[in-house]
Amino acid sequence: MKYLLCFLFCLFCFAGCKSRQVLVESLPVQQTPLQVRTDSVSGCPVFPAPVIYLLAREYESIHDSTRLKYYTDAAALVRKDSACTLPRYMEMRLSELYPAYSYKGLMRKLGKVSRRVIPRKESDVVKLPSFASDSFVALQDDASKPAGQDAFHPFVSDADEMQFLDMTDAEREVYVLLNRLADDSTFFTLSDIDTVVVRDSNWNLNKPLLSDSIPFFLQESLTVPFLFAGAGSYMFYRIMQSKARAEYVSNYYYPGQTKDGHRGDAYKHLFINVMLKRYTTEALAWLIMDVYWENQGSNAPCDMVMDLHNNHVGRSRYRQFRGDFWRDRYDWQAWSENIRLFVEDTTRNATYQSWNKRLPLFFIQQEEEKTDPQLYLYWNKNENP
Repeated sequence: MKYLLCFLFCLFCFAGCKSRQVLVESLPVQQTPLQVRTDSVSGCPVFPAPVIYLLAREYESIHDSTRLKYYTDAAALVRKDSACTLPRYMEMRLSELYPAYSYKGLMRKLGKVSRRVIPRKESDVVKLPSFASDSFVALQDDASKPAGQDAFHPFVSDADEMQFLDMTDAEREVYVLLNRLADDSTFFTLSDIDTVVVRDSNWNLNKPLLSDSIPFFLQESLTVPFLFAGAGSYMFYRIMQSKARAEYVSNYYYPGQTKDGHRGDAYKHLFINVMLKRYTTEALAWLIMDVYWENQGSNAPCDMVMDLHNNHVGRSRYRQFRGDFWRDRYDWQAWSENIRLFVEDTTRNATYQSWNKRLPLFFIQQEEEKTDPQLYLYWNKNENP
């Protein structure tokens, strides 16, 4: 078994060294590459989300006879090795791509941390498997609803995903490129994606795919165990796409106002919760936004309480923000505009709190409990941060 794994690793290295031409444009200015960092909560490295997606999709391609990678010698070795599960495969490939950060047992550790941070009283909402066996209970909720309501939309095909997510031309280009890297007969390297630029004039988007300057997909750690729980790479991509849109659309509407208690920060949380509820389920939207992503940050109490409050408003007002079922159920740009109009009407739809980052958590929580749970919350009126 040890010799088989060593041979497999060598094959990966050889495959990764093959030259590949990716159509990209030169960067106009020097960009800061997206660095792997260590998450303060899990103590684990946090990797670029596109890399995690590629590895999950790559593993699926190895087992899918409709894809070119299935017919490679390396893929045959993976299929032959019954011990080479998705977590094991991901660790092996991450060790190749990030030898200074990945290590044996990393995926198991992430799984343990991801379960530990779920509040005990909420643990029955989404059940994570012990390692890599059972699938999410949450993937089954909302599965059957009457006409006129949003049922969970399973993966059908890549073409269907692009239609379901109503991808822009720029989003389609990224999706197709990443899938091509995962599906073809070679094994991708970081050089295949680290210079790819995402350009979308509609949203003033002109950023490298892997960059610390408003990253397109940012980074992930605690959501990685979704993949081992049967969620599939497509579900991970929906999460990534929602995060990306929330980032670049909020920056478009509220430049420089998307953190530190501003209305743009509230807008971002309302918008991403609507998308996650539509593309995944309400239970997963709660787990991702209120538990995982909030735990990964180092927010001051006022920011944390504001985020959690606005997450709830986004999910509870979902029908209002999503708009007409038949006309708007796929149109996320209409959702974004509905939410913007809601945020702009501060007289009827907002609660302002004169908080600051020095106030203690218990005081802020008490103040938040007095607010209307259907109104969004912000604490910073300064329009020139």
